[in-house]
Amino acid sequence: MESFIGIALVFAGAAVTAFLGFAGSAIGMGHAGQAAAGVVGEKPNLFGKLLLMQALPGSQGIYGLVGAFLILSFSGVMGGALEGGISVATGLQYLFAGLPIGIAGLISGIYQGIVAASGISLIAKDESNMGKAIVLSVMVETWAIFGVLISFILLISI
Repeated sequence: MESFIGIALVFAGAAVTAFLGFAGSAIGMGHAGQAAAGVVGEKPNLFGKLLLMQALPGSQGIYGLVGAFLILSFSGVMGGALEGGISVATGLQYLFAGLPIGIAGLISGIYQGIVAASGISLIAKDESNMGKAIVLSVMVETWAIFGVLISFILLISI
C-alpha cells in the first residue's frame, strides 16, 4: 500500500508542477492578450509584434510541462523502469522537487504578462520600442528559469 501512495505522490508532484506553470502562463497571456486586443483595434498592422509579446508568458507553461516529464522520468514511473514501487518519503521528495518550477512559473507567468501588457502599450506609442519591451518582459522570466534550475538540482539529488 505504501508503494502506491508513493507513486500517487509522484503523480501529484508532476500534476501540480504542470498545473501551476500552465496557470501562470494562461493568466499572463490573458493580461497581455487584453492589452494587445485593444491596440490591434486601433493599429492592426502591429498584430504580429503584439502576438509575440502575448506569447512570452507562455514559456512558464512549457517549463511546467518539462518539470512534470522530469519528475515522471527521474522517478522511474515513465518508461517502466519502476520496480517495487516508491516509498512515501521518496514520493514526497518528488512532490516537493517540482514546487520551485510550479510556484516560480505561476508567479513569474502572471507578472511577465503584466509587464508584457505594459510593453504592448509602449509599442503602440512607438514601434521602435519593440526590443526594449521584449527585454523588460523577459527579465521577469529569469526567475522561472531559476525555478527550473532548483527543481532540477533537487531531482538529481533524490
